[in-house]
Amino acid sequence: MKTKESNIFLFSKTSYPDINHIPILHIEYLQPAIDFSSYDYIIATSKEVFHALDKIGEWRELPVLAISESTESAARKAGAKILDVSDGYGESIIALVKEKYAGLNALYPHAEVIAFDIECYLHESGIELGSFSVYKTACAQHKEVVLPSDAICVFTSPSAVRCFEALYGFLPTYKVVCIGETTRSALPKEVKSVVSESTSVQSAIARARMLLQ
Repeated sequence: MKTKESNIFLFSKTSYPDINHIPILHIEYLQPAIDFSSYDYIIATSKEVFHALDKIGEWRELPVLAISESTESAARKAGAKILDVSDGYGESIIALVKEKYAGLNALYPHAEVIAFDIECYLHESGIELGSFSVYKTACAQHKEVVLPSDAICVFTSPSAVRCFEALYGFLPTYKVVCIGETTRSALPKEVKSVVSESTSVQSAIARARMLLQ
């Protein structure tokens, strides 16, 4: 029997319990040469960086400044120590670095294509950091997915939005939930959306469930 929640579709790298998951992104790990002994801590803006760093070297001696609680949780699961946690947005992590950690050497591993240029903004404040592309995302091989006209589509990254638009396209009857403002900014201008209360998949799914009521 079809349930109300069967109308919720999560377009992301990772799944969520009892929610239709469409793995729309493919991850390719890069392996730049990084001297971890040159840095005091890691700025982590996604959970994927920890898988990428595992393929490069032993990084766990460096504490992690995580952009969000979900990234903090991933860091702990990976065996890292936590230096601090921001509130989920690039502007906030920049403010935190400037306020508390400007005198330390930061390692900033990130995706090849980034939605918010933390390095540029810190550089403008005279703060240098080691910036390395450690993974890249691409649209997964096209998979036939038939969405109902009243589908609730949940997006967790700008890349997921762009891949969805390229592979499927938006219908005006879809309801769209984005994990944050950066993800929402990737939507076509005509697509209406709502943003989750916090930058976590759990919060985005909770917001999607509210739209079922």
